[in-house]
Amino acid sequence: MLRQPKMRRLDAQILPAHQKVFECLLNVNREKKLGTVLRVAGGWVRDTLLGLNSHDIDIAIESSPELQVSGERFAKEVSLYQGSHGERERTVSVIRVNPDLSKHIETATVNVYDLPIEFCALRTDDYCEDSRIPLVRPGTPLEDALRRDYTINALFFNLHTEMIEDYTTGLEDLDRRVIRCPLEPRQTFSDDPLRLLRGIRFSGQLGSLGFSIDDSIRNCVDQSLLDILMVKVSRDRIGKEFTKMLSGPRPGKCVQHLFEMGIMAKIILVEIYMRAAKKKAPKTPEIEKCVFLLEMDGSDVRGKVTCLSNILAPLLETSFPGLHSDDRFLAFFFSLVVPFYRGLSADDLRDRLYALCLNGLKLPTSVFNATQRMICSYNQLLSSDLKFEHFAGGELSNETKLIIFDALGVLHDASVPQDCIKLVLIVFFLFEERADVLSRQITDECSQLSSVVWGKLDACPSLLRAHDADLPIKGNQLKDIVNIQPKQIGPILLQMRKELMLNPSLSREDLVTWLQTFSNDNSV
Repeated sequence: MLRQPKMRRLDAQILPAHQKVFECLLNVNREKKLGTVLRVAGGWVRDTLLGLNSHDIDIAIESSPELQVSGERFAKEVSLYQGSHGERERTVSVIRVNPDLSKHIETATVNVYDLPIEFCALRTDDYCEDSRIPLVRPGTPLEDALRRDYTINALFFNLHTEMIEDYTTGLEDLDRRVIRCPLEPRQTFSDDPLRLLRGIRFSGQLGSLGFSIDDSIRNCVDQSLLDILMVKVSRDRIGKEFTKMLSGPRPGKCVQHLFEMGIMAKIILVEIYMRAAKKKAPKTPEIEKCVFLLEMDGSDVRGKVTCLSNILAPLLETSFPGLHSDDRFLAFFFSLVVPFYRGLSADDLRDRLYALCLNGLKLPTSVFNATQRMICSYNQLLSSDLKFEHFAGGELSNETKLIIFDALGVLHDASVPQDCIKLVLIVFFLFEERADVLSRQITDECSQLSSVVWGKLDACPSLLRAHDADLPIKGNQLKDIVNIQPKQIGPILLQMRKELMLNPSLSREDLVTWLQTFSNDNSV
C-alpha cells in the first residue's frame, strides 16, 4: 500500500456553488488561524471524477496533535464567519456516536451558502471481535483512507493544493471500474460487515458505469462471515441497505450478488429462523425447503428471481414512467419474495411476511400491507385456471374478467399503488407459465408479453376500476328495493360491482331489475 499519496489534478469542473463553499472554508481556516489541512473525502470526490453531480460534501480535518480541531469546533467557526460576513449564522448540528445509525464518531454539520457540509477529524478505527462499533482515535490521512470501506471512497481532494490524493489504489480502481477494499476484504468486513452490503449497493448504484465487485470480495464471503454479518449488523441497518439496493438503478445486479454470496438466504430466511429460535425448535421441513430454493446452485426459483430482477427495471421504466422510488422498491420486493410465499394460506402468509418485513428487515408497515395484498392476489390467480392464452385472442372472456376481478379486490387498498394488478399479472405469467421468456432475459420479448396483458386490461376500464366505481345504488338504498338483512349488504354490493363490470352500460333501472332477479334466484 502506498505511504505517499498518488497525486492527480482534478480535471473535472467544480460546480460554482461548491467552489464558493471551498473558498469560504479556506478563508475560515486562514482568518481563525486554525492551522488545519482541509480535504473533501469520499463520495463527492468519487462522483466528481466520474462526471456525476454530488452535493454530499464531507470535509476531513487534519490538525496537529496539540490543536486537535474537531468537526464541531470548525463548524462553529464557519457559522461565526458567515455571521460576520453578511450572512446569518447557521445552526450547527452535532451528531453524536450512534451505532444504530452507523455513526461511530462525532460529526458536525452546518449549512454553508445553503449547502449542508459535514465536518469530521481524520481518524483511525480499532475494532473488537463481537461488535462493528470501533474504538476511534485521531489518525493520519493514510490511516483515515485505510479504514474506509472501498478504495473508490478513500480518495481525498485537498482544498489547499487542489489535487486529488490517493493513499490506496482508488484512482486505478476508478479507472478500471472495480469495487475493491483498501485492506484485505475479510478484515474489512469482519470489522464492519455492513460494508459488504454497501459494496453490493454500490455495484448497483454504479452498475450503469460498468463497475463490478472485485473477485477478492466475492471469494472471501463464507458461512463464518455471514454469521458475523447477522451478529454485528442490526436488522434495521440490513433493511435500509436492502431497500436502497432494490430502489437503485440496477437492482438486478444487487440481487445476483446477494444470491451468489449467500446473503439472500440470510435475508429471506430470517423470519423462519427467528420463529424457530423463539420456539427453540430445530429446522422444520419448511426451512429445509427454503434453504434448498435459495442456496442450491441452479435452483429454479433462484434463477427466475434473478432473471426477473434484471428485466423488471426496463419494464417499469417503459410501462410506468415517473414511478415513485417507494413504488419501485415495492415492485422489486414483491417479485423477489413471492416465490417463497406462493400458495400459502392467508394466515400463514400474514404471520411469515410480518416476521420478514417488520421483525426481520424493519420495513414500514405500508410495505408489509401492500406486499401481503399483492401476494394474496397472486395466490388467487394461482388457484384459478387463468392462462396466458386467455389474453392472446380477442376480447377477454367474462370468465377471465371475473378471475381478475377477484384478484383486484384484494389489491383495493390505499397501501397498494394504482394499476398494481398489471405487475402481479406479468410476474404471475413469467413465473408460472412463461419461464422460457424469463430465462432468455430479452427485454423486448418480455415487453411484448406485458404489452399483450396490459393492453387487454387497458381495453377494459370497467374491469380496472370495478372496485373504485361509484355505484348507482348505494348500500342504504338496497332495503327499499329488496328485503335484505344488514349483513347481506356487502356481498350484494360486490355482486353488483361484478354485474356492472361485465355490463358497464347498465342503467339504474336495469340494476333494480337485476337486483330483484338476483335476490329471488339466491333466496335473499
